[in-house]
This record gives sequence, structure tokens and C-alpha cells, in this order.
Amino acid sequence: MLSQFTEDQQSELVGKDDGSAILPQVKFVECPIKTSLGVLGKKWTLLILRDIGFLKIVRFNRILESIPGLTPRVLSMRLRELEDEGFIECVGGKRQPTMVVWRLTEKGRDTMPILIQLTAFGSKWHSDVVFEDMRPRTVYEIFPQPEARRIMMGIS
Repeated sequence: MLSQFTEDQQSELVGKDDGSAILPQVKFVECPIKTSLGVLGKKWTLLILRDIGFLKIVRFNRILESIPGLTPRVLSMRLRELEDEGFIECVGGKRQPTMVVWRLTEKGRDTMPILIQLTAFGSKWHSDVVFEDMRPRTVYEIFPQPEARRIMMGIS
């Protein structure tokens, strides 16, 4: 697609990139992105984390109601995987087995800036689908709350 332009024009179109790779300064045994997607890349997982972390929907049936298409069997599997991987923990259920709620662990809270960035990306590049007025918005328009700013800055 860029071949129709001269090398200088291509460089201008792509940006001020000198063409060199952005390499980590430490050697990885396994790609951290691939490793992170091992759990986070599974269908429904990020939406479940969104519900628990942002929307504070913490009960099984409420999560099920909030995500159309999610089945009880898959929700149960994803909650178990998220718990096994240390993203969420079960609170309650000891004295009242019918009153099980979920909350994020420190590891789960560390996914919140990622979810905010995904929201920002979708709000900018898919505004025609995301918003009724189809107008792109910045992350600060979407999340003006001080708590959201702390999450974006990585402050717990």
C-alpha cells in the first residue's frame, strides 16, 4: 500500500520512526503478552473483570445478567480460572453459601488500567458503534472521576 510513495514520503506517512525495532532490555523466556493472554485472552474474561472491577457487579447471577450470551457454565469456568490465577477472590460463602461475592485481588486491580485503555481505544476508533451520537471521546471525558485518574496513573 505504501509502495506508491517515495521512501521519504513513506517515512513521513508512517511517522518519525527510524525503522528500528523496540527491543526489551532484558531477555524473556516467554513473551509476557502471550503469557498474559493465557487467561485474559479467553472469551468473556475481560468483561467479567470489567463487571467486578468497574461496575461492582459481584454476584454470579448479576454478572450473568449483565453479559448477554454468557452461559452459567462458562461463567463458572471463567470465575474459577480467574480465582486460580489470582485475579479475583471469593468473599463470603463460608457462613452463608448462597451469599458468594467476588472481588479483585491486587493482580486483578492491575488489569484496570488495561481495561481503561481498551475503553479509550474503542471510544476513539469505534465511536460509531459505541456512542449514540457517534462522536469520539477522550478517556478523560469518559472517566472524569478522581478514582479513574488514580487507576490510569497506576496509583492504588
